[in-house]
Amino acid sequence: MIVDISEKNLEQTIEAVLLAGGPDAYEIQENIDMESYRIEKTGSGKISLSRGTGKLEPMGPKGIYLPPTEAIEPLSQIIFELNERFGTDFTDEDKVFIEQLEEKLAGDVALEASVRVNPPENARLTFDHVVNDKLQEMINSNFKFYKQVTDDQEFSKVFFNWLFERYLGKAKKE
Repeated sequence: MIVDISEKNLEQTIEAVLLAGGPDAYEIQENIDMESYRIEKTGSGKISLSRGTGKLEPMGPKGIYLPPTEAIEPLSQIIFELNERFGTDFTDEDKVFIEQLEEKLAGDVALEASVRVNPPENARLTFDHVVNDKLQEMINSNFKFYKQVTDDQEFSKVFFNWLFERYLGKAKKE
């Protein structure tokens, strides 16, 4: 889509296209030059220091979630096992993708209800369907992982089994 616009109404035109959705909105989002964004102050705060010597840890960025150490280890283990067994080259980026997938699954109310009221073999049917839907939603963030899951049935089976066991373990703890 080519639109002749002046500098003063550029922001309104882009906003209108993005709000309207459709293929043009996706294309705009994919081609936005991130270096042209302006810096905007979103908050401020004070850091209180205690007297004496010691080490001060930096403040983390807002909204960043770091999983607890016990959650990272199984993720590292499954990535290692998948790489060894299937000859893939998944990295820390893929661990983050799996963690995001787990968070989306944990937030799915219908899946939670299915696991609560159904025996595991019936809940597994719902689980597989929901995982496929969530993977489809996340296709743009890690296409390589999505393609591996959808193209290799054995890989998909191993990954889904592991993911289901983790989901059940977390559901039982709550």
